Amino acid sequence: MTMHPDGKDEEIAAILDARAGQSALAAGADQSSERPEVRDLLKAADFAWASQQSAPPLADDPVAAMLGLVPDSELELDGKALSSARKNVGLTVSVLAQRLAARGWEVTSRDIFAWESGKNLTHVPALINALAEETAVDADRLRRQSGGDPERARLAVIVGSEAFKGLAQRWARIQGTTVALAASALESRMLVAVHRGGAPEADVLLESIEALVDSVEGAEGAEGS
Repeated sequence: MTMHPDGKDEEIAAILDARAGQSALAAGADQSSERPEVRDLLKAADFAWASQQSAPPLADDPVAAMLGLVPDSELELDGKALSSARKNVGLTVSVLAQRLAARGWEVTSRDIFAWESGKNLTHVPALINALAEETAVDADRLRRQSGGDPERARLAVIVGSEAFKGLAQRWARIQGTTVALAASALESRMLVAVHRGGAPEADVLLESIEALVDSVEGAEGAEGS
């Protein structure tokens, strides 16, 4: 079929109407080979068509929401409750991770250790439900309101303080790392202290971190003298 300048739009429209699920470029191969500008237009049409066929973002997908796959910002996994439930049924962290993987979840032992330590808590309802089924408890026992851990809320206040930021900068210099990594390391030390019991006050936690930084800086100074 010969392409005439006056009928270019009509020819392209006919190609798009007749493509039946295939690419416009393939459907109009005969015509586009004769006219480079037509090939370019069909490529653009393919790009626009493909972008409309992709799945919606997870947060906007009603099916994903119905299946509990969309993270719920208001709820999170209760790591301590998970640890207790897992131990009650005699599951090791690695076995629980394997069972979740068998269900199709990309979860590792490291993830579970982090959750039970109160870190990177999942907000995915379906995953919390799967954890509940594997540990033989009601799912409500494994979830709580986001930010519901008072210990972590108290730590968040400390980490946001200027005093802590200053300590993180000093620790980053000592360790030769970034301030972000240094802050994370110091926060982990405070979290360990909190979970050991006693729930020390914010000023006590800061003083312990400052003592650590001072001691390491002092050791460095002694070595350099």
